[in-house]
Amino acid sequence: MKSKSILTLVAVLTVIAASNGFAHNPGGKPDPINASLEKLKGAEFEQSFLQQMIQHHRSGIEMAKLASAQTTRTELLDFASKMIANQQQEIDKMSGWLKSWYNASPKEVANEAADKEMKMHMSMFSGKRDADFDKAFLEMMPKHHHAAVEMAEQAEKKATHPELKEFAAKLGKDQEQEMKQMKEWAQSWFGPA
Repeated sequence: MKSKSILTLVAVLTVIAASNGFAHNPGGKPDPINASLEKLKGAEFEQSFLQQMIQHHRSGIEMAKLASAQTTRTELLDFASKMIANQQQEIDKMSGWLKSWYNASPKEVANEAADKEMKMHMSMFSGKRDADFDKAFLEMMPKHHHAAVEMAEQAEKKATHPELKEFAAKLGKDQEQEMKQMKEWAQSWFGPA
């Protein structure tokens, strides 16, 4: 049994590693948010990270909200509902830090290129229901999460506030767990990718 668990873990890690291609464009360039954060440090990095992670979470919530009308799978409905609640709490926490540390409010759009990319991804759900939606959701949401994991990794290294470093570490871990869960569902519901 132990070797089966190890093989499963290796398979999951392989799938997650393969999904790294999303956050980096085919030319090897990072996604728009991670690219914009790479050259920043200190307070400038923190403000930009908070603004853009809030935008990223808002778009994740928007994607998760589609589940209520487009799937009947209890697992996805529960997953989406928990994700919405967790990410809204995180948005509230990040908004509070923006205000108290930098006297700033979240921008409507913190990164135009990422916003444009997200709108394109959202259009891929258009008209999809049930298994078609489930398959699209299980393909797109892990890619969305992967970009957040890369952002969190940058924040763990570059944030100056210890609570932001801690927050980023937890966020990255949580999103990796969710990615693993979605990959497992995709595998068991639709077979190997």
